Amino acid sequence: MARTLSILLLSVCAALAGCTSRTTVSVTGNAPAQYSHVYLTLQGLWFNTSSTAGPDDTSWVKFALDTPVTFDLATSSNASLAQIATNLKLAAGTYSQVRLLPVDSSAALADSAKTAGALYNAEADYVDGDGTLHQLPLELLNPDKGIGIQTSISITGKLSSGDSSSTTNIPIVLKLDGARDLALFTYDTQLGVLLSAHASAYNLTDAGAIRGQLTLSGLSGITAANDRVDIQVSAESLSADGTRHFIVNSAPVSADGSFELYPLATDSNTPSSYDLVIHGPAIATIIVKGVTVEAGDPSSATPVSIGTLAPRAADSYSVSVPAGSPALPADALVGFYQTLPGSSEVPYLIEAAPVDPFNRGLTNDPSLSKATVDVGTFQSDGATITLAAATPQEGSGSYRVAGSAPFFADGLFGITVVTPATTADVLVPTLSLPAASVGRSVLATVTAATAGKYDRGDLIVSHDGAVVGTVALDTALTQSSPGTVRIDGLPAALYYLSVRVWRSGDPAGTLARQWYPTAMDLRTSTAGTASLTVN
Repeated sequence: MARTLSILLLSVCAALAGCTSRTTVSVTGNAPAQYSHVYLTLQGLWFNTSSTAGPDDTSWVKFALDTPVTFDLATSSNASLAQIATNLKLAAGTYSQVRLLPVDSSAALADSAKTAGALYNAEADYVDGDGTLHQLPLELLNPDKGIGIQTSISITGKLSSGDSSSTTNIPIVLKLDGARDLALFTYDTQLGVLLSAHASAYNLTDAGAIRGQLTLSGLSGITAANDRVDIQVSAESLSADGTRHFIVNSAPVSADGSFELYPLATDSNTPSSYDLVIHGPAIATIIVKGVTVEAGDPSSATPVSIGTLAPRAADSYSVSVPAGSPALPADALVGFYQTLPGSSEVPYLIEAAPVDPFNRGLTNDPSLSKATVDVGTFQSDGATITLAAATPQEGSGSYRVAGSAPFFADGLFGITVVTPATTADVLVPTLSLPAASVGRSVLATVTAATAGKYDRGDLIVSHDGAVVGTVALDTALTQSSPGTVRIDGLPAALYYLSVRVWRSGDPAGTLARQWYPTAMDLRTSTAGTASLTVN
């Protein structure tokens, strides 16, 4: 899928360094089993050595794809990389930001999206519990500003002026994890999917892979309605404060039981170690501790294998998080944790789901395994991993619940969900900003260009392509004079505003989205104002 790139801005490259390197950029993804396809069409890449530069700064090194490229988060996984750029001439240096420029679902359908079978440039094909396929436009936030990725990628090597034969090539891969970033929501009677992107970027010279095989024979209930296996494998690390494990990277298990987690950050001199959590509603969770990852791509001899494991079948139950009680941040993830026996153990994140960014509950109730946990330790000599059943400290089939969101302190562990007969309702403790952080406020004056055209809607505050705050616009849209809305408690960041509005009674037929080009800089200011006209 390689595409030649047109360089839009070369002067910055020359200013950064007197030499350049050839760079290849690929993308990879992941999506829960309920999604048969998640298409994203890309049209450009930007790079910046500054970690604080906003999308409108002039310091970006910009590359535009000659033709847009469409890839599928649901199939570009398990070390499957979709190449979007080759021979990118990027000046040597350390880049602190990468920005991915998508094509919005409302734009004319790109040839690459049409070839993939998509109806929209950005699309989520969701299969509900009744087996009904919903082919939905994937809503993006201020797509003209791109999806921002904070990173630290060093581009080294020299390419003399006019030398086109150099073999210097720095491979970069961008990862979008739909298990975290696909926010399912409802508006009136309609279903929608929002991409609240938290992408990551890797220099593949400092990355490795973990692969394994699961024996799926004899298991029932592990396949979703669209024939995707409903088991995910997550590589987890200990949080900075040591209170819990968090997910670094996830991948789905393929129909044949194989999986490959790639890329995982590591170092050739001091290889990184991860704990694997293999989880799904119809199996007993498997935790493999201490898997050491050597640097190298999946085609090399370095990927570590955990061998073949046989999951135990398990029953499950659903959990429901009611909307708005208490209100979680719009970008919150509800996590369900279990702790292994032992005084030194800290909770592992077993299952997680993003909240509806507008109603703040869970649209799709997750299912949790009722079984005990199987635990093993990785053997560096390649010996077979022995699994032993263990009852979590919370109890068999029971979980501690906590929320999390970027910019916010990790939530307190709330109630323990105890195995019910069918469904459990869960109230998740709300989140707070980190200690000593001062919340920011947005005050927007909203004017409907045509009075009464819309009577429902939301204002969205986003950062780098991810939702951070939302507020309803219903009253402001229906009154004859301009209305005001306010969002408080936002973290310090550079924001952009957008709206989605519709007419009740025909939400799908009247839905309109509009984004505004002017940034609201709340990195130092504690409050910002905006006047928005809704067309």
